[in-house]
Amino acid sequence: MKKAISKVLLTALSAAVILSACSKAPEESRFIPKTAGVVLELNAKQLTTKLVSNGITMDKLFEAVQQKDTSNEVMKAWKDAENSGVDLQSHFFLSVVTPTTAGLDQYVSVTASLKDADKFEAFVKKQSPDLKIETKNDLKYFWKADEQCIVGWTKSTTILIKSINTNELKKFAPGQQGFPAPGDAPAEADSTEVSPVALVSDSNEAAWLTELDHLFHLKKDESAASIEPFNKLLKENADAGLFFNAESFYNSTNMTMIPANFKKLMEGTYYASTINFENGKIVCEGDSYLGKEMTAIMKKYGSKEIDYDLIKKYPGTNITGLIAYAFDFHMIGDIIKLMSVDGMVNMSLAKSGVTLDDILDAFEGQLAYVASDFAITKQESQYMPGHFSDKPSAKWIFTLKVGKKEAFDKIMTSPMLKDVFAKEGDHYVITNPMMAATAPPMSITDKYITLGSDSTLLQEYLAGKGSIKLPEGVESKLKGNMMAGYVDLDKLVNSVPDSEVDADAKPLFAKAKELFKDAYFNTKMNGNDKQHGEIVINFKNKDQNSLVQLVNFGTEAAKLIQEKKAKEEGENAAIDSAAANADTVK
Repeated sequence: MKKAISKVLLTALSAAVILSACSKAPEESRFIPKTAGVVLELNAKQLTTKLVSNGITMDKLFEAVQQKDTSNEVMKAWKDAENSGVDLQSHFFLSVVTPTTAGLDQYVSVTASLKDADKFEAFVKKQSPDLKIETKNDLKYFWKADEQCIVGWTKSTTILIKSINTNELKKFAPGQQGFPAPGDAPAEADSTEVSPVALVSDSNEAAWLTELDHLFHLKKDESAASIEPFNKLLKENADAGLFFNAESFYNSTNMTMIPANFKKLMEGTYYASTINFENGKIVCEGDSYLGKEMTAIMKKYGSKEIDYDLIKKYPGTNITGLIAYAFDFHMIGDIIKLMSVDGMVNMSLAKSGVTLDDILDAFEGQLAYVASDFAITKQESQYMPGHFSDKPSAKWIFTLKVGKKEAFDKIMTSPMLKDVFAKEGDHYVITNPMMAATAPPMSITDKYITLGSDSTLLQEYLAGKGSIKLPEGVESKLKGNMMAGYVDLDKLVNSVPDSEVDADAKPLFAKAKELFKDAYFNTKMNGNDKQHGEIVINFKNKDQNSLVQLVNFGTEAAKLIQEKKAKEEGENAAIDSAAANADTVK
């Protein structure tokens, strides 16, 4: 089945970034069930327009990589896909689904449209002459027991279903085989136990066919389109879309170990994001939809904005990256209480002399981390004098804002910390020698907990006389959000020494250095029931589409791989030839 389908649906799925057409309401979306946990949509018209307008087609890509070798297997796969009857100009959906049919594990499905169902059937028969094609009502299908995979099609649509082997995940659940629950004796191997491979048989065909038939005939309220966030995402007409349904995962049979109250907390929570490739940047915008329980918590405490002063007073100009977050710590308490584990938490804290409420009161929920001067340099080992190796280094500050002074002082003087810290004036200092020897420089007061990479930087930050230097426009993207961050991709990539790069890869690495500039992200509340977030990756070349730049870079990488493979094959052939000649001489 892989020999056939990988040349059709999976090839077509990747090819969706090259050839497709527009549809305001993708017909293929009606075959996505509401039990899908993750859905990736590729709007191929958006993508093909941006590539073709820059002279990039599949033929040119293969010619560039394979040096016009039309006999190459990948080229053949693409040509087969073009003539397979699959509509390469349709929307493509890749989904991870929790089945509705009893006895089945989660599976991956690929959904696409057909231009010609007869062509598709002929293609399948050509690829696998011995394959048995069956008919059920209005659909045809074939089943591969050894791969737990089924493919079905009607006159207009084809769906591939491939089982996900979750046995490896299940065995790590408490009480399951190989991972005993607390107090259980280690499980002994059972020689009579049947392995998961042996359980795979044609007997599963009926169950998978039932699931496939269910997908082809979803009722309106069974479709993911009945979920408003997913339906809204489909109307965005973006280059690509990503949808996540947390509830679907937590309600699957693989997540039985998760507390029911946590599942209740996640009811009605979704994430939907668009991805667009624009000139000089990739833009991802998404919304996190909160369920009833989380909405009530957000409404109770409201949203907070990051304290930008925690970032602004950083005394550095060569900024590598930063992140800041703001939220009311009491929200964590409400979540713990909703899950009915607050009693357990307080019991575990009993000997420490503090309660959960003390901890929640002690911190305001404002934190920031800023790093600068990132570099990779040769450093001498403290354990092996004279031995040097490349190691990363950076200057940094981490700070956390204190909440109620009384609660904080109670924690710092509690039995669990009294042997570690002591108060001197308005500061707490480390008294434990072992901890003091390894801990970074720090300042702990009843207002802030601040750590730094070195004492000089820490004192400059605490003095508040610094003023961070960020690229133009970045500050406005950080302020006013509940979470925000920035990273200088250019500095990170260029910090890697050329000496660490393989000689054959240096030309490609040089191109990588010229690709990315920086990136930032932010998140803010939109009412009480939705968070809106944005991620932007900026490229150095602002005039060319980011997808085109990535494809061109990928082409160069593919060339490098091919050349390296050819070089290795040549070297191996020379070695084999020399060995053969040596044997002949003997």
